[in-house]
Amino acid sequence: MLEKLESYLKYDKKNSKTTIAIAMSGGVDSSVVAYLLKKQGYNVFGITMEVWTSGSSCSPKVDLADAKKVCDDLGIEHHLVSFENDFKEIVVNSFVNDYMEGRTPNPCMVCNRNIKFGKLVEYASSLGADFMATGHYAKIEDGMLKIGDDEKKDQVYFLSQMKKENILKLMFPIGDLEKPEVRELAELLKIRVYAKKDSQEICFVEDGKLGEFLNELTRNKATQEGNIITITGEIIGKHRGVSFYTIGQRKGLGISFPTPLYVIKIDGKKNELVVGDNDELFSSYLVANKINLTGCEGIKELENMELRAKTRSRDKFHKCVIKVLESDKIKVDFVDEKVRAITPGQGVVLYDKTGKVIASGFILK
Repeated sequence: MLEKLESYLKYDKKNSKTTIAIAMSGGVDSSVVAYLLKKQGYNVFGITMEVWTSGSSCSPKVDLADAKKVCDDLGIEHHLVSFENDFKEIVVNSFVNDYMEGRTPNPCMVCNRNIKFGKLVEYASSLGADFMATGHYAKIEDGMLKIGDDEKKDQVYFLSQMKKENILKLMFPIGDLEKPEVRELAELLKIRVYAKKDSQEICFVEDGKLGEFLNELTRNKATQEGNIITITGEIIGKHRGVSFYTIGQRKGLGISFPTPLYVIKIDGKKNELVVGDNDELFSSYLVANKINLTGCEGIKELENMELRAKTRSRDKFHKCVIKVLESDKIKVDFVDEKVRAITPGQGVVLYDKTGKVIASGFILK
């Protein structure tokens, strides 16, 4: 493995003509990218995005400090930029609204489209960068996003709403490595953060404090109690606020029933949770909107296309056929099997058989 990793450290004089901004999070992945590109001879500098909401930073102070220290270790410039207002308006507000309306949001997909691979790419270009590089486990092939070699970390899923024109401005230098290899490379290079744990899933919400966060931004509406009902309409309990539940959830319902019950629908307008048997969680199709096309020019090209779908990042691929319903709405029919716990608000990503992303959208039902 060491011989393979050393191949990433080869210097090429021609690289000095290319300037690359490295999106530094303070974690091991982006730090490795910075070391690799510097050793490969590129002209590099670091940029870190600081976005703040509700009294907390999206990049905790320790991460900001680590990003700065890694840049100092490399002797490269480090730029800190804030998109506080845009982040709150575009990402946080939609996150809260989704929860309050009974959807389970995917803020990373929204942020990646508009902020991280939108405004941050523009900022990198304004500083003279030819490309922006990140530590994502992803690839770019033929101008298209493609799943990286570490299928346990399919980060292309979260990148799939990115605007097509921005893909060609990016580099993913560790897309053909797996996480253990990246950590080994970080230790080999004596990078100070080589053993640092991965970051939390929702960067602007402290782990375990989603309820407090939502209550603060909704003036306690997030904890408005409502009925838990069966599919026949029988009231069997009370929930503590629809924003605290997700499709497929079984634990934490606080109800007693002869058979196991799962959340099969969240009705934000009626403030109700609908529960039922596990079998009722399986669906043969889904409907999605906000369709982003990265592998074709127009939505009509998707009609009858045979692809593979994921409804969450750690999902397996599901064979499917696409039907175009409207100018910004599609139906995804699953071919071989029904899919469990399809969740409104989450993303659906459509891949070809090689792992390239053709399109993505947000699940309506």
